[in-house]
Amino acid sequence: MSEKTNIPLLKDDIPCSENKEETCSSCSTGGCCGGFGIVAGSKKEVVMRNIFLYVGSGIIMFTVAYLIMRLISWING
Repeated sequence: MSEKTNIPLLKDDIPCSENKEETCSSCSTGGCCGGFGIVAGSKKEVVMRNIFLYVGSGIIMFTVAYLIMRLISWING
């Protein structure tokens, strides 16, 4: 029962290269393409779809938070 298990950790010190093709998929530095699914040069439909998805997610999160707050205040009286 006292056996210890080592858990491998991710290394945070992965160097980012100056090559834009490599940084677009592996590094979150400035000028990185593809952040939050929005890629430079995307078509208008793709951009609008992403914007509506993020707005919809935000509305759902705020609605659920509001309902939870109302439920907790109702329980407390």
